[in-house]
Amino acid sequence: MVEQHVAVEHRGRVGIVYLNRPEHRNSYTPLMAKQLQQALVDLDADAGVSVIVVTGRGEHFGVGADLGLDWRDADAHSVESLTEPDQAPWKLATPIIAALNGDAIGVSLTWAMQADIRVVAENARLAFSFNRIGVIPDRNSLWLLPRLIGFGPAMDLLLTGRTIDGAEFTRLGAATHCVDAGDVLSTALALADQTAARCAPASLTATKRLMYEFLEDNDRLHAYNRERRTLNWIRTLGETVRGIAAFKERRDPDWGTTKHQRIPAELR
Repeated sequence: MVEQHVAVEHRGRVGIVYLNRPEHRNSYTPLMAKQLQQALVDLDADAGVSVIVVTGRGEHFGVGADLGLDWRDADAHSVESLTEPDQAPWKLATPIIAALNGDAIGVSLTWAMQADIRVVAENARLAFSFNRIGVIPDRNSLWLLPRLIGFGPAMDLLLTGRTIDGAEFTRLGAATHCVDAGDVLSTALALADQTAARCAPASLTATKRLMYEFLEDNDRLHAYNRERRTLNWIRTLGETVRGIAAFKERRDPDWGTTKHQRIPAELR
């Protein structure tokens, strides 16, 4: 029987993915990587799931790679290559919230950086500790972190590998919500529930896709016009009318779209 290094739970329109090795402080394994990736893909394919929350079982989010494994083995790293780039977290249609309920070190932290929103425990210990064990930071962090918190702060954290707490992590802009450890998951779920209930599926997905697309677009005028064309397309789906009606009637909207509606290619 294959060990379950990841567990999945459905709670209404929210899918919860647990890093599920609490006895090992949720240390990261190739099997966890595969199961986490599959869980995200499966939840993304489920039209009934509006938001995904990823968190750790027990007191930790994840303390990095399981150092008891032979990480020189090529099979241990094959799962990290984006052989199917459309399955990268930032390419999925579903918003992803990382609920860092405790320490997040190394690869556990760089995975969390690929989520769209991060909620962190105030007293969590966080470190991009790669250079301290003789490897370079991974999972796109050299590309993403400078864009997220600025070049200087990113250089500091990535070169030194120093440990910071959740409060500093949030001050730097790497997380948006900093709460007591016991409130991390409930805060993330409240964000997820509110988003699932009140935001149109097609517009959520379009917003996520364009946000990541524009990270690589230096043409502000092109981005402006692409945003406008996408906005006009969203309006043709009827969601604006539904949203306004719900606002006037002080109720949650009855949306008519799904997260799987793609922005038409001609709008590029």
